[in-house]
Amino acid sequence: MLERPPLSLLLRAGLVESVHRGAVAVTTTERTLFSIGPVDPPELVFPRSAIKPFQALPLLEDGLDRVFGLDPREVALTTASHGGDESHVAVAQSLMAKSGLRVEQLLCGVHAPMDRAATRRMLRAGQTFTSLHHNCSGKHLSMLMQARHLGASLPDYTDPDHPVQTRIRDRIALFAGIAVDGIKIGIDGCSAPAFALPLAALARAMARFADPTGLPEPTASAATRLFDIAVAEPHFVSGSRRIDLAVARTGHGRAFCKIGAEGVLALALRPPRPGLPAIGIAIKVEDGNERGYFQPALHLLRWLGFDPPADAAELPNEAAETLLNYRGLEVGKIAIADPLLRLPASPWS
Repeated sequence: MLERPPLSLLLRAGLVESVHRGAVAVTTTERTLFSIGPVDPPELVFPRSAIKPFQALPLLEDGLDRVFGLDPREVALTTASHGGDESHVAVAQSLMAKSGLRVEQLLCGVHAPMDRAATRRMLRAGQTFTSLHHNCSGKHLSMLMQARHLGASLPDYTDPDHPVQTRIRDRIALFAGIAVDGIKIGIDGCSAPAFALPLAALARAMARFADPTGLPEPTASAATRLFDIAVAEPHFVSGSRRIDLAVARTGHGRAFCKIGAEGVLALALRPPRPGLPAIGIAIKVEDGNERGYFQPALHLLRWLGFDPPADAAELPNEAAETLLNYRGLEVGKIAIADPLLRLPASPWS
């Protein structure tokens, strides 16, 4: 693995206490505008949940959202790493009912809601966690719906060679602008395939998600609809106090944000006016700590003219620039590392 430079630093009393190294790629659909660290082959990263839009895309390509009468919240949940709160579970239950699926058919496993308050409420009420509380349950329901539509088997829908998964891999390659055999395959935390690709390719895929002009139909129209729905219903893509939610709420319908496990964040950004390119951003933090990408991501959004939320209550605690201890005393800061301070002129200026 090639050495990755620092992206952000934890400072305490003016001293560097921790360093988060990583890589950044900022691209249009055609070229790289700015990069830090290794972002091209042979270096590959697992985007993990950051590629969920492309896993949900075939559902809309085939018009299954209309066939099953899905509402925008239900479509958004198919792209989600949701918090598992009561509203998320209700939408997952509705997806399941409309598609005629059963909870035991989901192969994602079971975990407590990512939303800690929802977990506490369930524990106090003596309720049992199910696969619908899993942050990937919407994605898995989408995959099952795709499998049924294709006439493919349901029990093995997570197999990498299953028609649903090979089709998803084709879509990732199409949006990323790479060959299918350039994508490596592992197993994700939810048991679905985890696809690895170069970071610059992930950024290009996000740029094409923001502007799929030139892609074949019905893929291009489906991507536009999915983007519009996801940014209009960001709570059902993420959950409370999540950067995905905060960016969408302040992005004026032009900014889609999706995090992935092990320190991945991806942004699909529509331009402020016609004639300018869509932009994709992909960040990978080497140590897998999400704290390492928050300030770099907000810094890049400001560079492009977006106004990320200033209210810390809108963001996770780990996203704060100023660190407070449990008494509310300021104990440190997260600083942007030097490579990110040398950005070129904004491509949208």
